[in-house]
Amino acid sequence: MNDKPKVLFLTKYPSIGASSRYRVVQFVPYLEKEGFECRVEPLHEESYLKLIFDGRRPGVSYLVKRFFRRLFVLLGSVKYSVVFVQKELFPYLPPVAELLLKLLGRRIVYDIDDAIFLFYTSSRSALVRFLLGGKIPVVMRASTLVLAGNRFLLRYASRYNRSSVYFPTVVDTSRFESVIERGARRDSSTDGVPRVVWIGSPETLHFLLKKKNVFVSLSHECDFRLVVIGAADVAMDGVDVECVEWSDETEIENLARCDIGIMPLEDDYWSKGKCGLKLLQYMACELPVVSSPTGGGEEIVEDGKTGFIARNDEEWVERLLELCRSVDLRRELGRRARTAVEERYSIAVWAPRMAKIIDDVIRSGTCSVADW
Repeated sequence: MNDKPKVLFLTKYPSIGASSRYRVVQFVPYLEKEGFECRVEPLHEESYLKLIFDGRRPGVSYLVKRFFRRLFVLLGSVKYSVVFVQKELFPYLPPVAELLLKLLGRRIVYDIDDAIFLFYTSSRSALVRFLLGGKIPVVMRASTLVLAGNRFLLRYASRYNRSSVYFPTVVDTSRFESVIERGARRDSSTDGVPRVVWIGSPETLHFLLKKKNVFVSLSHECDFRLVVIGAADVAMDGVDVECVEWSDETEIENLARCDIGIMPLEDDYWSKGKCGLKLLQYMACELPVVSSPTGGGEEIVEDGKTGFIARNDEEWVERLLELCRSVDLRRELGRRARTAVEERYSIAVWAPRMAKIIDDVIRSGTCSVADW
């Protein structure tokens, strides 16, 4: 007889999706070593993300197929000790499935790393606002525990569920160690031009493009190359732009050959719900960063120690120029950035906490740690 506690992870995407990969999939090997039996079931297939990145939408037949696939998985959820729900079970549908899980006595761990409630509360459709404006709060109330990816989301979740815990997005720092050993070649590249890198997707590219004036102004002050990973056909007048296709196999290598990482965002609620994954990726590569204060920026970046916080375009130009002109400053801030990630945002630190959370929920239906 198999007495291992079973955990069903219902993610939005397969591992190709950064959110699912970093908040769920990378924890599975550790949890299995700790004696949990894990099953990961994404709502979408890889083909869905590829369509989205190409600016296309899936057909109705695909959506119907994935709806019934998830419904089939939910019918078998009675076998599991915990159901871990990432984002939501069925986007743009009422939270009937989540409420049924609660009525059936399932213990739900609900994970939120984006301000997805804005899809409904800020929709242009009055019908969507009326029918779904309260969906995410209902899901939170129905959950045994809520994991919030940053402090802004934690404050939101705590309004609807007292059992809400801060659980940041984290990285496996061991994956970056080999590239750090070769990091000196960044500062002695053949052309001597510092590389400023942004990593993201076509859906978030607009944050970068809104800083076009920053990069144009910077190009008048110094030579640099803007490396864009994950989005194609980016062009800015007078700016040397290099577009790189994203893949999991080359992601770290492409980051490691750069010098400065950036995360520009807006000062709005959607940006405040971001959890700063790209900052952690840069910092794990020993890159100093320049970030907007929102989206986990002020939580993650120690201004002047591991990077810089830039609150307006003038500060963006000043901070980037300072880093572009000083190899020593880049090295110093980069080393501190790496240490900060190892100590506060690494899977080595947070995987045991994930195991404890799930174990607590199974044993007592709550979590003994209110916050970290």
